[in-house]
Amino acid sequence: MSSASSSPRKSAPPAGLVRSALRWLRPASRKDAAAGATPTRIGIEGLPDGVGLVPPHVPVSLVAADDSSAALWFPALIEDAVVAGPVALVASSAAWTDGLLQRPALQAAYRAGRLQLWLLAPGLQAEVRRHGLAPLVEELERTGLQPGHALYVCDAQGLLSGLSVTELARVSRQLSALCRERLRPVVLGFFPPLEPEVLLPALRNLCQMSMHIATLRAEADRWSLGLERWNTDAGALFQTAFGLLHDGARDRLAADGTRTRGAVRELVEAVDQSEVIATRASVDGQRGVPGHWRIVDSLADLEVAAAASVAATVLIDAGQASDFEARARLVHQLRLSRPLTLKIVVRENLGKLRTHSEQALLQLGASAVVYKEVGFSRLLQLLQDINAQSHTRKVHPDYEQALDSFMPARERGYQPPAQFCTLVRGMLDRTHGIGLSHSLVRLNVLAQIPHLDALRACHTARDGDLLTADHESVYVFLFACREPDVELALHRLFTLPLTQLFSSEATDSSDTGIRAMLAPLHESVRKGLPDYSATLAGSPRPATAPAPAQTAPAVTPALPAAPGLAPEAAGTESRPLLPLADGPGVQHRPIARRAVPRPSPRSMA
Repeated sequence: MSSASSSPRKSAPPAGLVRSALRWLRPASRKDAAAGATPTRIGIEGLPDGVGLVPPHVPVSLVAADDSSAALWFPALIEDAVVAGPVALVASSAAWTDGLLQRPALQAAYRAGRLQLWLLAPGLQAEVRRHGLAPLVEELERTGLQPGHALYVCDAQGLLSGLSVTELARVSRQLSALCRERLRPVVLGFFPPLEPEVLLPALRNLCQMSMHIATLRAEADRWSLGLERWNTDAGALFQTAFGLLHDGARDRLAADGTRTRGAVRELVEAVDQSEVIATRASVDGQRGVPGHWRIVDSLADLEVAAAASVAATVLIDAGQASDFEARARLVHQLRLSRPLTLKIVVRENLGKLRTHSEQALLQLGASAVVYKEVGFSRLLQLLQDINAQSHTRKVHPDYEQALDSFMPARERGYQPPAQFCTLVRGMLDRTHGIGLSHSLVRLNVLAQIPHLDALRACHTARDGDLLTADHESVYVFLFACREPDVELALHRLFTLPLTQLFSSEATDSSDTGIRAMLAPLHESVRKGLPDYSATLAGSPRPATAPAPAQTAPAVTPALPAAPGLAPEAAGTESRPLLPLADGPGVQHRPIARRAVPRPSPRSMA
């Protein structure tokens, strides 16, 4: 057999040196086997268009991305190979080959001489770096490799790792020449641990090593065979993946009828692609619900109904704010337990999701969140639009860790200035880089308004919405609130129009800007600021006053003699109002020296 022109035989090291780097695992028959005409299968059942056949005369690279994939695939691969003809298996692990020979079919093939085994010694890699594949091929031929053998190298990563681009190119040329000369397939198998993001570009681009590259990876209770490139009876396939199921009786993988295509997987076909499973609350009151939809009563029923889904669409109602935890856990569970082709859609039905809750659901595995304002006909169109999509975001396997970055601190309302700074910076640090935008507002208090009255007029109902005060201003931090929503949020928080409490405001919704606004507050903390916690906690709950008929916040030029009433934005429910200290009852002092004022009898009326 001639070698590649880049590695002539005369450049190979002495035979003894090569033999020291390669040794027999155990005695095996050297009986020649004629090349059979039987096609060699790939160890996976039911693949269409000739995808399930290993082609001869070209290098074939098969990559197992995880341990479960390697354990299922490679033994079945070798079993299919010995069915088609004699096999020469070069392995890097004696324990792995011992495990192979526990399988009856492979043990019988070994005893009959149809399976010959070699074990690579670690020193061979240095020889490959100096001389390429020539020493390995020569030694294999000298110790029993015949032209009729299919040649399988497992694990080839140890043989090729550490090679430079030039060395890898030489190995590529030698391997291509070897494949052209051999009658049966030449296969390189790659085992975990490995980095497909590094290995696949090397196989694909650096050295033309393989026009046939396939990667098997586990996906929930299924597997996916991804073809980087593969020649089939129907033509060349690129970036195509097939869904697989495990046949426990035969301990082999088989195609489940699912096919996706593209770097960002687009669903081509699946047995349940048009199926929709929806909670009853997600379609409550809607007309025109398609008759083929499966409607279930509860989240538990939905989880059971979707237990075997491959590419169906799951429609979940968002419920109220208190229901978020159950929805989030279900989304995370479905995403981890089902294939990436399953679509998970959450629809607002009772209330509005907060921005961070929406982002958290998407991070946990939801395909889309549909807002309450979207009509049912538009929802049907959206489900049709995403019907071919596969989920592409990486989902952390631990629910708490996956959710943590999107959730606010579990505090709300007034915080002492030092605690306020700590909590805000903690939320900024935790959510940095995930796309959540927060806002910090500094409201300068009117001279005649005590700070305590301004703080009492603010009511927060959501975790992460915090406020504090320094000598001149009230600070409000709004978690996951974008700048366009700040004004509406402030009118929701304060029971009186801002013009009755504050002279001016400054808002920043950028990470750097919020940190800059915190800097002078933090410096004031170091010099000393009052803590209103005890006073606010001991304040009696104010009585609820009736709301006036206006539909917009009233702006009054001066404080009324009795407590003023003003509604919030139109459509929101009225909130309890707090009495403000009357002007004559306020002791006017420089704001830096102002203590907590004692309300006058009129202000307490």
